[in-house]
Amino acid sequence: MSDLRTHDVPADVDPDGWALRVTGTVDRSLRLAPADLASFPLETAADDFACAEGWVANGLSWRGVRVGAVLDRAGPTGDSEYGLVRAMDGDYACSFPIDRLSESILALELNGEALPVEHGGPARFVPIDPGRDCWESIKWVSEIRIGETPFSGADTAKGLALSRIE
Repeated sequence: MSDLRTHDVPADVDPDGWALRVTGTVDRSLRLAPADLASFPLETAADDFACAEGWVANGLSWRGVRVGAVLDRAGPTGDSEYGLVRAMDGDYACSFPIDRLSESILALELNGEALPVEHGGPARFVPIDPGRDCWESIKWVSEIRIGETPFSGADTAKGLALSRIE
């Protein structure tokens, strides 16, 4: 499929029971099943993926839902400025300013095929801005929690990712 590398899929990852929750400081908490995501327009983002481990997967094509469209449906409150994207395994999470979060994609496909679980399926958070760090691409996304302040204590992604190469 691609030269994007994989890590072991955590036992907590259950793609059959997957749903995306949007919670926190929003007007409407959401629980979106795969069929619900089909109601959103799909977008494509193509780019190389460089990992802190020193490898690069060239020319990946991610296709999915713009996170901003999902947030529009949830209705973040006026003071909402941050989002925490959490993986299905419960341990891995990364905090983003809401503007950056909104511009990212919740990828459902990779290179024209359904996103396999070993690459983060059923849904992977893919920041599409230049200069992103590899640990910000979150596999097995299960929750986007919106808040008024940074989620610094819950932002575990960088530490967990870098612990794999130290």
